Amino acid sequence: MASVEELLRDAALGRLGVDRRLIRGILESQDAEPAFDAVLRFAREPQDDHRIDIDPLLTDLLRHFQTYKALSPHALEFYIEFIRRSPDDVSDDLVQAILPFGAAAVDPLLKLYEELGEEQGADVAFLLAGLRVRDERVLAMLLDRLEFDTADGAFALGLYGDPAAREPLEKMLAEIPEEDAELRREVAHAIEQLDAPEPRYEPEPFDIFADYRERELPIFDVLPEAERLELLRSDDALVRAGAAHSFFNSELNVKSRAALLEVAKSDADALARGKAWESLADATEDAAVRDAMVAVLNDAARPIEERGGAAVGLYGVGDRDEVRRAIEALYAEGGPARVKALEAMWRSLWEPYAKFFPGHLEEKDPKLVKEALRGAGYFRLTRYADKIAAYFDREEPFDDLREDALFAYALAMPGETTRGRVRGMLRKIDSITPLSGFETQLVEFGLDERLRLHGLEPVFSAESGEEEVEPVAAAPPPEPAGKIGRNDPCPCGSGKKYKKCHGA
Repeated sequence: MASVEELLRDAALGRLGVDRRLIRGILESQDAEPAFDAVLRFAREPQDDHRIDIDPLLTDLLRHFQTYKALSPHALEFYIEFIRRSPDDVSDDLVQAILPFGAAAVDPLLKLYEELGEEQGADVAFLLAGLRVRDERVLAMLLDRLEFDTADGAFALGLYGDPAAREPLEKMLAEIPEEDAELRREVAHAIEQLDAPEPRYEPEPFDIFADYRERELPIFDVLPEAERLELLRSDDALVRAGAAHSFFNSELNVKSRAALLEVAKSDADALARGKAWESLADATEDAAVRDAMVAVLNDAARPIEERGGAAVGLYGVGDRDEVRRAIEALYAEGGPARVKALEAMWRSLWEPYAKFFPGHLEEKDPKLVKEALRGAGYFRLTRYADKIAAYFDREEPFDDLREDALFAYALAMPGETTRGRVRGMLRKIDSITPLSGFETQLVEFGLDERLRLHGLEPVFSAESGEEEVEPVAAAPPPEPAGKIGRNDPCPCGSGKKYKKCHGA
């Protein structure tokens, strides 16, 4: 059995998914005391070679041990270091991990606040206020924040609850103009909080498994090719399928092409074979590979996972008669076969396929609608823009389609496609449905893609000084991976960078 440190290292390198299975492996690998010490040892190690951020997992593990172990000052040291690394992103879980330390947390948090400064110290000030430990140094710091950022400082002082803050708060309230009603309300509310009964702190129950899925795949995007090729031989069929899919829309070298072809032809699992056929899309100029894919696609005895993978793998030659006939026959079968056929069609960007998409924009199956939205966008079916927009705010089971709809609408919305008009298009979409920061980036990318499809230079990515803007798209199958800080995939859903996909 792998040690705690080995499991954590594999997770930090992306070789293991961060899921309940990993957590159980850590908790069951040895007794609580040595397991706790092993997590601390790992937390102290340099992170220079880490490919993903597993500090949240380490925090959850240490917090789990705290529920039946005396509070460890070593764990507190790690929590402080975690805040130091990401002072603007202190999670509720980390706050709940620190609160039980009470007065013991005051000195290290005050030192950290002094180190970070007022600009970056807002979350640390909130934590110190939440501890509600009466300390002249904490009160002085919070009063300084009242001068630096009145709203933030007033909120923290109200939370802190020290009556000594009443006079400074009342003085601040008197100085705020009547027309600034919202700020006056915040300061007045803080004054009211000083009269509230002292709350009794009760640690929140903590279930370490609650926020984790039963299984996550390795983070293939961060793995070098050699490791992904090795995972093609995993005992786990889903891992083999995910590893095969990680090569999708990549430029294949001789070694990776041969390895994928072997999986496609001989793997025991239909999904793994299908994902390998998809990733061999880069090899369809080879007549032998192409003929093998067409044969698989036309073999009705094979599972749809395999046939559908072959269809998607053939998208680059989707205009060839034998491929077109096979994809349209797959479409005619309906159900999951139709979903894969539609994906192959829109990826091909071959205009005669555009006629297949409008009728599926009002389907009851979200998987069909997803492909219909992508096809309606990439084939620029402007007359159906209102049907696309209908998915901006839909209830279950269509609530996960908002991003697909936004991207498709950016491609297909009414209006002349020129570099001078795309800003107005962005404002128009934001007026129809207010966009978050990420959604704005997604729509900007969609509008740049619209320009590219018309043979024009992009606007928004050019402004950023980058080759391309790469917003998050739907996670690649077979299962979505955990979110990490890394380059995002092309919004078409290929799972690869745009420059290796539709921007090629």
